[in-house]
Amino acid sequence: MAQGDLPATLPADTTPNAYSGTKLMTYLLAVGATTIVPNTTLTNTTAVAANATSMTISAPSSVAIPSGTVLTFGTTQVTTTAAATVTNAGTAVAIQAAPAAVAANTTATYTNLLEVPIAEESNPTLTDQEETINVHGRITPIRVVNGKDMTASIKTLGGIDDPVVKRLITKGMSISPNNRERILWLYPDGFALLATVNIGAPTRQAAAGSTQRVMVSANLSGGLYWANLNDTTPEWKPVNGN
Repeated sequence: MAQGDLPATLPADTTPNAYSGTKLMTYLLAVGATTIVPNTTLTNTTAVAANATSMTISAPSSVAIPSGTVLTFGTTQVTTTAAATVTNAGTAVAIQAAPAAVAANTTATYTNLLEVPIAEESNPTLTDQEETINVHGRITPIRVVNGKDMTASIKTLGGIDDPVVKRLITKGMSISPNNRERILWLYPDGFALLATVNIGAPTRQAAAGSTQRVMVSANLSGGLYWANLNDTTPEWKPVNGN
């Protein structure tokens, strides 16, 4: 029997997209943040001398900057000592004594998402807390106990000289509620997870010939939300909601 031609129409490819785990980003939210502030350019409008404790900063639109924010103007890092709302007209901002002079019109980038530097591991794990029974050889949930819980571990190669790592270590050395943080995990496929957590005591790993690591745990202590950034209008949805 003679063979026919190959079918002209090819079947649709159903192979899923693959994503690199190294592109997972982990952020701390600025203290007291009520909205997410994307990258915003701040401009030092007037020259600042070394050891100055105030500088005038402008922004394209009004942006709230909390106390303790570290801003890098060129190669100089300054730390705010009071909360301020920076406007387009320029706002006087109190800072710790500037470690070096900052020239006029030098810029810094501000966002209230503080990236955990070189996060070697960052793996939130969600679990279901349900009462189950064995039905026909299968574990079957019959009652929600505490809903969904979450634990996470974060390992970074950054040291205490990095302001974000310093904040994690400081929180980890405190007891509840002084060790509370709001953390955002952003996955490369567009999945986002937002959680209020308690930071556990830091574990430090260091050996000759090896780069040191700092690891902290993050255990759910408040709200847990997720979002799909591929949606037309992404929104935060409570994990334990209906």
